Amino acid sequence: MRKSLPLISTGEPPGTGGGGCSPAAPAGTTAAAGARPALPRWRRRKLRIALVRHHDLCLNTRQITQIQKRAGVLPHLGLGYIHTALKAAGFQDVVQIDTPALGLDSEGLRALLADFRPDLVGVSTTTPGLPGAVEACEAAKSTGAKVILGGPHTEVYARENLFHKSIDYVGVGEGVTIMPELAEALEQGEEPTGIRGLVSREWDGGAAPMVNLEDVGWPERGGLPMRDYFSIMAPRPFATMISSRGCPFKCSFCFKQAVDKKSMYRTPEDVVGEMAELKKRWGVKEIMFYDDVFTLHRGRVREICELIGETGLKVRWEAPTRVDLVPVKLLEAMAGAGCVRLRFGIEHGDPEILRRMRKESDIGKIERAVTDAHEAGIKGFGYFIVGWLDETREQFRRTLDLACRIPLDYASFYTATPLPGTPLHTESVAAGRIPADYWDRFVRGEFDQRIGYLVPDAQQRAQIAYRKFFLRREMARPLLSHMAETGQWRNTLDGLRSLARSTSNTDRDF
Repeated sequence: MRKSLPLISTGEPPGTGGGGCSPAAPAGTTAAAGARPALPRWRRRKLRIALVRHHDLCLNTRQITQIQKRAGVLPHLGLGYIHTALKAAGFQDVVQIDTPALGLDSEGLRALLADFRPDLVGVSTTTPGLPGAVEACEAAKSTGAKVILGGPHTEVYARENLFHKSIDYVGVGEGVTIMPELAEALEQGEEPTGIRGLVSREWDGGAAPMVNLEDVGWPERGGLPMRDYFSIMAPRPFATMISSRGCPFKCSFCFKQAVDKKSMYRTPEDVVGEMAELKKRWGVKEIMFYDDVFTLHRGRVREICELIGETGLKVRWEAPTRVDLVPVKLLEAMAGAGCVRLRFGIEHGDPEILRRMRKESDIGKIERAVTDAHEAGIKGFGYFIVGWLDETREQFRRTLDLACRIPLDYASFYTATPLPGTPLHTESVAAGRIPADYWDRFVRGEFDQRIGYLVPDAQQRAQIAYRKFFLRREMARPLLSHMAETGQWRNTLDGLRSLARSTSNTDRDF
């Protein structure tokens, strides 16, 4: 914990453009028929609200330790959007507390919350990161606040989270609609029943429906330690954005919330407007898009690129996509508009495992897409999963061969982890590789060990893949170029040294 606690702020006062919120009306502010009557618009709400992201380094990470610790700390966009929705509903005493960025442990978080004295605390989590979120909930409860847990995790485990006494409510679905309604009910001294998406020990409101982010406004960033965020992939300062939501594909390793199954798109004007605001207000040098699939609506991406050119905006950006959604003309337009990197979900180099992953891809598409991006001047980042269910060493070698053969500048090798609610989880339980009740017991805090790997040497395979990819002679120039462009000398060199030190004699077996 830092010796002195950092100052936190609620962002700029109303009317000063705090967070650069777009002028769109926020979601969830119009009362539906029979809903709780809204307070007068002129009345300033007095409820004090804290939105918390606590540490998510956990035993069930899919990333190996050497890389995980150096990868970076990125802003939490979900809490930023909730902050915006709360401000639009009249709640101005709202803070975001991002402990990974602030360098705070649980005691530091407890002290910060005790100083702020919140009435309501919202904590976001994924299922693997739940232990850290429970720590945050306990810290919040010690101040006497009401506590709500939200995030992707709660789609599968809603009522189960209430096993923890520090959690009063669980939000399922859209926090941008749940939180303002919950805050208003608490301020009026009412029981928060009838709120869609809110689950308590007395009420189950199902899931709050998906909303278009353009109807919410831009995520609030005022008061966040923007200079403390970093990514091994980008120069500082950088920022994250979402330009669209939803993914129609059904990869078997990917957990989807109900809200993920419908695609929604922000207009090019709104997207480029936020990009320009990030550069003007925060001086960002690179923007990392965290859409599910950025190029799903290719016509809209072309319009975004054209608008960037028309406005003269100069900022680097990167985005995730699929190998079957990047025609050459689109790649050329993206490169001309400042796209420096595309993150491809390649996943594997063996056709049979690609089929079992339900990737709807093939090796030929992978090779063409990465090569086309390279020739357009866009660097390629490939995501791979190793240690798949019943993956043979030969199948693993095909993945490694593919990663080293195509013109990728970066790669990430995750170990297959059967997350709850995924087809991979169902298949792994049926194959007897993992206990059927592992995640249920993990949620209750009964497990202090990682879920089993699907092949015995999965972790070793991931380490070997990193070493074979990054310690090649051919990677010297791309890595030097990357460090010069981003300034990420220390993190990159530390990661490479760590990989080199972990070299094992058993590498030759692969």
